[in-house]
Amino acid sequence: GDEPEIALRDVTFVVVDLETTGTRPDGDAITEIGAVKVRAGEVLGEFATLVDPGCAIPPQIVQVTGITTAMVLEAPRIEAVLPGFLEFASGAVLVAHNARFDMSFLKAAAQRCETAWPAFQVLCTVQLARRILDRDEAPTVRLSALAQLLGASTRPTHRALDDARATVDVLHALIERVGNQGIHTFGELRSYLPDVTPAQRQNRHLTTALPRRPRV
Repeated sequence: GDEPEIALRDVTFVVVDLETTGTRPDGDAITEIGAVKVRAGEVLGEFATLVDPGCAIPPQIVQVTGITTAMVLEAPRIEAVLPGFLEFASGAVLVAHNARFDMSFLKAAAQRCETAWPAFQVLCTVQLARRILDRDEAPTVRLSALAQLLGASTRPTHRALDDARATVDVLHALIERVGNQGIHTFGELRSYLPDVTPAQRQNRHLTTALPRRPRV
C-alpha cells in the first residue's frame, strides 16, 4: 500500500528492549520487557514489566542487569505478558537496538504462547547508527556509547525501560540527522538502510567471533 509514503513524524514507533536469561532465543527466556510508544517525538505511553522466565537467572546475567531470580518469582509468565505487549505495539513500527536479538526472543515467545506473530515493520537503531554515523564519530555503536554521543536524557542501565527510553532518544537524534539529508518518509528511511541478506549476516557473524585488535 502507500504506507512507505508516511512522513516520519506521523509514524508511531514502539521502541522495545528486553532483558533475558542469556543469548539463545530457543533456550533462554525473557526476564523483562520495556517499551516506549512515540510519535512526532512525543511519548504516547510506556509498557514495562518483569517476566518470570520459569528458571533461575545465571549469576553472570544478574551481574549485568541486576535482575535476580528472587525479583522475578512474583512476576507474570510470558504467556500473561505477551498479549498485552502485542496490543500495546499494534499498528506501530517496532524499534530496537540490535533488533535481531529482541525480535528473535519475542518471536520465540509468541511461538511458545502459540500466538501468531504480527507482521511488524522493524527498525534497528544499530543498523541506523552504522549507516548514519561514521566510525570516527562512533567507533562503537553500543547503546551506552550512542546515548552519550547523541545526548540521550536517559542513561542505559541494562534495565529494559531505561534502555528503551535511551533508545528513543538515540532514534530521534538519528532521524533528525537523516532529515538533514532530505529523508522525510518511512519509505525513504527504509531504502536508505542496507538490506542485510542471510549470507551477509553469516559472514558478519564470523567476523564478530574474531578477536578485535586492540586500538592503538
